Amino acid sequence: MLPDRARLAPAARLLLADGLLALGVALAAMLADTLGPDHRGALAPYLDVALAAPLVVRRRAPATAASLIAAICLAQWFTGVVADGDLVVLIMLYSLGAWERRGWVLATALVIGETGVIMAVARWTPQPHQWLSGLTATGTVTAALVIGLYVRTRRAYLASMIERAETAERDRDRQARIAVAEERTRMAREMHDVIAHSLAVMITLNDAAVTVTAAGTVRDTLTQASDVGRQALGEMQRILGVLRSAGPADLTPQPGTAQLADLVASVRSAGLTVELETSGSSGDLAPTTQLTIYRIVQESLTNVLKHGVNVRRVIVALTCRDDRVRIRVTNDGEPGAPGAPAGDTTVGHGLVGMRERSALYQGEFRAGPIRSGGWEVLADLKVIDPAGAA
Repeated sequence: MLPDRARLAPAARLLLADGLLALGVALAAMLADTLGPDHRGALAPYLDVALAAPLVVRRRAPATAASLIAAICLAQWFTGVVADGDLVVLIMLYSLGAWERRGWVLATALVIGETGVIMAVARWTPQPHQWLSGLTATGTVTAALVIGLYVRTRRAYLASMIERAETAERDRDRQARIAVAEERTRMAREMHDVIAHSLAVMITLNDAAVTVTAAGTVRDTLTQASDVGRQALGEMQRILGVLRSAGPADLTPQPGTAQLADLVASVRSAGLTVELETSGSSGDLAPTTQLTIYRIVQESLTNVLKHGVNVRRVIVALTCRDDRVRIRVTNDGEPGAPGAPAGDTTVGHGLVGMRERSALYQGEFRAGPIRSGGWEVLADLKVIDPAGAA
């Protein structure tokens, strides 16, 4: 029941508004005819009510309302009664332009309106003023219909713009969700490969230790550790295996900070001047941390190649201090937003991916134009190294 009431409420409000309009026009015309300086006659108030009544359905059935008013005006012309309620014709022509979509109905209404103007001027306007009154009334009738058409066109344009904006917003949100899902899948796959490799190495070392250890207790402990490692490896592969592609598994080692020089060299071969500046030691970082650093630098350089404008120099700065790693990639191109619309760093698969990677390390991420000109990608990661903590 609630949806039906929700649909009926706007229609009921419009009907009430049109009813109040019809009542107001009828009362105003009756007062003008009754209390005016020139008394219109006994039939004028009734004619005012008859002319205003069809306005109740001027939006729901504009053609029907216009037909009723035209018939009443024709009867008025035959009887010769003059009434101020004739202003309803202008309201009805406006309503036709605003709510009637059939072109032939609008054309017919305009022809009938102009014909009515000629008939009214010929009957009630004195001979010396007929031309001036006819031109004025003709322009007024046409203007009422044109204003209605303009209002309808404007309303349709605004509705179209709102619909396009809502569609664009839905598409942007959907693309952002897809980008987040794809990047999380990629990151989970890469972390799965690194952790699986580490577990495999631990199991191999335990098995090797069992073969060279004579003490039975130590051998049993190492054997149990190997079994637990194999069980954890199998469970992880089953849980995360859906993230892998259907093709053969890629056994290539995941890149780390040691491969940044090769990455920079490959970008240089594309024609850019790229400088790599490192501070501190990154070789002791965990493989997953190194992979995150590599991917952020890789995506930043890819964005420069794809979206940079007049870029001559790119600087990749990697700073490792205590438990923090700072990645800063800047270029001297024209201010813009590689990978995203200008001023917006929330969309684009590359920026979303780098933001997600930074969030895994409780880090801060920022991408945008810099005051000196160009573009900057900055990621400040919090790194807890298990080896260093031990």
